Amino acid sequence: MKIEHLEQQKFEKLESICSRDGFIHVFSYLCRRDCTFGYQEGLQGENLNHFYSKERLIRTELSLLHGLIQKAGFNAKELTDLEIQEWALETEKLLMEMHEVFGSAFGKMFTKENMKLDMESFFSQEEFIRESVFYAAEQAFDFQFAELAKLRYQSDATWLSQNVGFDMDEGIHIYQAIMAQLNSNVQELVDIDGSEICYKSYLNSNALSVENISKQTKYTTEKVESFLSAFTADRCEDNSALQAIDDVNVVNFKPIAKFEDKYFLFQPTALAQSMYESPIFWMRSDKKYVNKAVMHRGEFTESFAYQKLLDVFGEGRVFRNLDIFKNSSEKVGEVDILAKFGTKFLVIQAKSKGMTIPARKGKVSLVKDDFVKGVQNAYDQAVECAEALQMDGMVIKDADGNEVDLGCKPTTCYPVCLTSESYPNLSFQCRQYLKYEQSEFLKSPFVMDVFFLDILTEFLNQPLFLLSYIDRRSAFFETIFGSTEIVLLSMHLKRNLWLDKEFTMMHLDDDIASDLDAAFMVRRMGLDGPRTPEGILKRYSKGFISKLLFKLQHVKRDELTDFAFALMKASGKFLDILDGGVSRISFETHQDTRSHDFTVMFEGENGGLTIHTKSGSVEAVRESLLSYMHLRMYRERQNKWLGVIVEPKSQMVLELVHLEKEWAFDERLEEASKMLQPSTKPNLASLKKKLDFKVGRNHKCPCGSGKKFKHCCID
Repeated sequence: MKIEHLEQQKFEKLESICSRDGFIHVFSYLCRRDCTFGYQEGLQGENLNHFYSKERLIRTELSLLHGLIQKAGFNAKELTDLEIQEWALETEKLLMEMHEVFGSAFGKMFTKENMKLDMESFFSQEEFIRESVFYAAEQAFDFQFAELAKLRYQSDATWLSQNVGFDMDEGIHIYQAIMAQLNSNVQELVDIDGSEICYKSYLNSNALSVENISKQTKYTTEKVESFLSAFTADRCEDNSALQAIDDVNVVNFKPIAKFEDKYFLFQPTALAQSMYESPIFWMRSDKKYVNKAVMHRGEFTESFAYQKLLDVFGEGRVFRNLDIFKNSSEKVGEVDILAKFGTKFLVIQAKSKGMTIPARKGKVSLVKDDFVKGVQNAYDQAVECAEALQMDGMVIKDADGNEVDLGCKPTTCYPVCLTSESYPNLSFQCRQYLKYEQSEFLKSPFVMDVFFLDILTEFLNQPLFLLSYIDRRSAFFETIFGSTEIVLLSMHLKRNLWLDKEFTMMHLDDDIASDLDAAFMVRRMGLDGPRTPEGILKRYSKGFISKLLFKLQHVKRDELTDFAFALMKASGKFLDILDGGVSRISFETHQDTRSHDFTVMFEGENGGLTIHTKSGSVEAVRESLLSYMHLRMYRERQNKWLGVIVEPKSQMVLELVHLEKEWAFDERLEEASKMLQPSTKPNLASLKKKLDFKVGRNHKCPCGSGKKFKHCCID
């Protein structure tokens, strides 16, 4: 049987099941099982593990069931628990078989002829595109959709109030009241029956009370009704056009159900996403207002990105809507957002073009057309601007025509393409379709949506941390993959984003994101639990690395930023060595009041690091350190070296010294460097053992008081 016939057969069987009287009870069970989570004593990543299970139905599958129920008409005939179990298992089996149909279609793509195709052509076949879109991973949280909807439609508040009965500021309060009510409904069931989810109806836990929402929000019942009605399909919207899994499904835009004069919400994320996406379509029906609505949509994307980056980089380092002129009349580029750290620039181009419904059905030409408009054009504009910024004689002006002095030309540019839309399987499409270039100056592109930018700047909220990740992510654009950017960021926060040289590529599983998801929910939803995932952020906040990164971040010199990037690629063991080395030389300085140093080669990078304790004047220590660095850099045949002067009592960084020059034979240095110890390339285990030391009772105390240990901090 042909693939399309087999798919249609499964679809019709699924439609038949969803048309049964009382199937809404089965649907309520599936939503309760797959759309909720519980926790005790603080939310942890492990509490979300079932969301990454292969057995769980994803939101598009649940919306398909909901759409087919809508098509058949709601019927709440009571079912026995056994019927709910049997029908649920039957439904899951059919959905699994439907997914397998797509899998078999993908398998049949591996023909001799297809294997001759390039990657773009191979993965641009209709069956693959349809599967990758329908089964794409979630890229945003429900509360993000709701919070950003409020920002997105701030400028349209008057139109919304006059035409639909509420603005989005009121909308988010109603949404929050709905969430509180649904959580209360679930908690009541847990208090009665326990937390175990059984095969039974959960329909009543999805019910919404207009009066209760009105009371919580202090809005009139008419306003609450206006909100609920805006996201509820009326009798004319019977979903008759839903004939395949990727046809237009009205419940994607109107996920609230109404029957027997009651409102029900089964998937809160669907409502939040519709709040974010639907109003622009409402406003398009008003020919007099549509142009203003489209303008506001673009302004939101730019203003959101500007504010997020301003919070990270600070005033004077982030610019919006810059025009680049070659002369008074020739404009050569328009930068939406520019952020700078020293001479490293982020050039961000924002777009508000999503993936259209016909493209989601696998029409290759439409997929590529949407991608060009939503991503490729943004990238091309970013490159155009980056190259213009590097040229001599360019005049830069803001939106008001005032000249802007950036203070320097960029030495490195990171092109960032930002979309305001939740674009399904975006990272995969970028690997297939994005035409880009790369050089020492122009790094590989970073493509993201506003939801990921929100998460990224929440956790990497210091310039050096954010820029280091963007540098790393760009470097691994073609080699490290995940279903969403959230997965890759989570991996980075756990143990640094890294690909061992023995591998050519790596694909990360979705469950890696659980700790990051939990931490983000704790921060944004006000839940109990860890606010920061275990990993590099906690490691960078303690020990000598925290003091060194603090100093490097505030110097803002390119060569030192590059050293910081190298440090932030290092393993935890390497950072432990730094801590041990600084503790050891500080202890030795306390004992004899002389300067001591510690040298180590960068792990997996060119260059080395010498840390020198201060004893006497900083000038004398600097001179001594520089002499040593010249010799050591020559001995190790390196082109760059970083020196650090530390205060032995506090271990704070007093000064940074940098050397960089091409290695060349030098007779004087050759002779002088023979006095140095052999190569400092570390075996981390042996080096750590060498650095270990024990403080004796009669040693001077490591705290720097000058007293003997036995009379000071021994206890």
